[in-house]
Amino acid sequence: MELVAEHHVLTTEQLRALVFPSISRAQHRLLHLADLGVLWRTQPYRAEGGSKPFHYLLGYRGVELRAAHNGTSPPRPAAHADRLRRILESPRLGHLLGVNQFFADLADYARRSGLGAFAADARDFAREGLHTWRSEESITEFYGNKITPDGYGCWHEHGRWLGFFLEHDTGTEPLRRVADKIDRYTGSGKPYTDRLDVAQRLAGMVLIWTTSARREQGLRKALQAKHSPVPVATASRKHGHPDGPAGEVWSVVTAVPEQARRVRLGELPTVIGGTTDDGTPRVLAELATRPPSPLDDDDEGAYLDGVTDEMREANRHGLDIGDLVLTDPDPDEDTTSHGTPTRQPWQRRRPA
Repeated sequence: MELVAEHHVLTTEQLRALVFPSISRAQHRLLHLADLGVLWRTQPYRAEGGSKPFHYLLGYRGVELRAAHNGTSPPRPAAHADRLRRILESPRLGHLLGVNQFFADLADYARRSGLGAFAADARDFAREGLHTWRSEESITEFYGNKITPDGYGCWHEHGRWLGFFLEHDTGTEPLRRVADKIDRYTGSGKPYTDRLDVAQRLAGMVLIWTTSARREQGLRKALQAKHSPVPVATASRKHGHPDGPAGEVWSVVTAVPEQARRVRLGELPTVIGGTTDDGTPRVLAELATRPPSPLDDDDEGAYLDGVTDEMREANRHGLDIGDLVLTDPDPDEDTTSHGTPTRQPWQRRRPA
């Protein structure tokens, strides 16, 4: 119930990958929960013919049970029905399902490879695989609307932890706008005295999961011009790796060709210079320990403060985003609000 409540809508196959050992077990259990009213399911019409997979949302009985567990009052049935309708009729439904599929694919790989099954409570610190998954609303609220990723996860493999913020690119936004999302993770919209204020608080790197190799190539050029102190890696869903997003599909945005090679998700901590035992990239952990030092906007040191050597090399090359040809369609304006993050979103605690 908590999984469906936080992530709004999940398909049968996504829930199978996240929770159940087999599709047969998933179908029987989900049907039983739907009959009880704990879950609510629908099978949307497919325009090209046939029907889509069953989509599961939280039923009203599930809402009542969660409210009783949390000591709160449930919404009126009509209000809950209206919420279900808004989710299913939202133009962002496809995007939401794409984000959920990313994390379901990670959980599925972890189960198949023997790393461990996904557990939403994340209490087994020895278990590897997908250890944490937080929704867009959860992580955005946590950081006071300062950043708006599509989700946050933590991956554990071979003793290495990797926290990451997912940006799921559907190909409908101009490349320039997708690249500009990185500015939120560094506070670049503020004067340089505050430029690293957000980066110092982050508990992970940024992963951009895009639609095609061609789009990824253009996006990487735009990202290199940002010289972001926050590690960023990109991958295309068209790579077709059998292990999905856990496979050898990720390339860190850097001016050093050797470090831009494709690596597995579990190898990213090594490529970006290591992570702490809570998944935070060491470059960001080091930023968090530096005392603030006010600098003028025109001071080059302010622009380079906290970046890695390869980013300084990119800066010396003078990469210019204005040289790119960005012709993708223009979406609605971004309505991101801003707040002040106060602590890390990492839900795992060190064992004694």
